[in-house]
Amino acid sequence: MIILWKADYEGKDMRGDLKKLDKINSKVQKRIGGKIDGPYFPQDASVLYIFHVDEYEWLNKAGRIWFREAEKARLQFVPKSYEVAVTSMEFFGK
Repeated sequence: MIILWKADYEGKDMRGDLKKLDKINSKVQKRIGGKIDGPYFPQDASVLYIFHVDEYEWLNKAGRIWFREAEKARLQFVPKSYEVAVTSMEFFGK
């Protein structure tokens, strides 16, 4: 399954904060798995990441790590939305 995660940016140094955000996302990936693509710059948000994961619970685990680390780093990204997309096999089963 994939998770499309979007955030808005409210700071003044997006390049610097993107580096911090990439470090946090890498930390999440190392701790609980998954593959991360991004950042992308969509039309309706400041930033978009695509997470390739095996289970929905990944989102909850990642959020607990992400919010703690983002606060420590004084990150100026504000989560906006996320969407979960699954394959027909994941949705219907075997």
